[in-house]
Amino acid sequence: MNETLFIPSSISSDPNIQQNAKVMYDVIWELAIGGIDSSIQGNGGEECMNYLPSWQRFLESIVFIPLSFWAAYMSIPLDCSFTLPVKNVSRYVILTVYSLIFGAELAYKMISRTGIFLLNPCHVTTTMQLMLLTMEGTSKKACFLFRLMLYFMPGAWFALAFPILNTRNLPGEVFIYYAQHIAILVVPVYLMYIQGAFEPEKAYDFGWTVFGISLFSLYHFVILQVGAMITRVNLNNIMCPAVSDPFQSRAYRIIAVGHQCILIPILSKTYSAMSLAAVDFYKTVYEMPSVPSSRKLCEMNDENTICLKPAKLKL
Repeated sequence: MNETLFIPSSISSDPNIQQNAKVMYDVIWELAIGGIDSSIQGNGGEECMNYLPSWQRFLESIVFIPLSFWAAYMSIPLDCSFTLPVKNVSRYVILTVYSLIFGAELAYKMISRTGIFLLNPCHVTTTMQLMLLTMEGTSKKACFLFRLMLYFMPGAWFALAFPILNTRNLPGEVFIYYAQHIAILVVPVYLMYIQGAFEPEKAYDFGWTVFGISLFSLYHFVILQVGAMITRVNLNNIMCPAVSDPFQSRAYRIIAVGHQCILIPILSKTYSAMSLAAVDFYKTVYEMPSVPSSRKLCEMNDENTICLKPAKLKL
């Protein structure tokens, strides 16, 4: 007989439970935004929130959100086939080093009480890549996540080209910033070396391009924008432009959507092609076994000719 589980109302109304829940909420809220200095340009606060009038944010949202949903829907079905076999190589060193880098970033966010910034796309990309490093190379889920990740990853290029370092004041925090973003660009090459599900789509397949850009846009205009409005924190510059943004104006979000729709496909496709070329070059130079000559090695003496086959090398 199935039993229905329920929480008695006396427990839910227990003042001790309510007090503990409030304390926990206050701790989480403090770790998330307690250390954010709104006086730093581009960090958040009322001035940042008022950079764009409410009507403009609303108008941009009702245009870009439905458009992104429609584009993502139209890009389905997505081809997730792969041809190369999975290489049996260890991932533990890469996974350990990458985890330490991201762990240090998490620690900095907790120490500085700015955990809300973990919602920024580069941290999401790092999480996706750590998941991929633990997934089977024959999984369709790994293929889906890998190809989607390739269209979140270009943010690392922009972060390195236009670094935002005015909020990083702890020792070693700038180093971890660069280490994490460089790792974001290096790890996919290693995944492509493993092969299998970690294979980019064909260069002429733009279904994944449209799907990836659409989800990237939805993440900004739904998740980050709502989070920014609740916390008054400028998550990935969704509410006001970064200090390093060369297009600072009231149209900066429209301009950003435009140049991202151009740059993300160029960067992702070029990166995938160059990474595959680098992997093929490495395999050709360092992994091709020495192929012995098919000709027999012969020695002639006075009576007869002795021929020996070359020994096979075991690598």
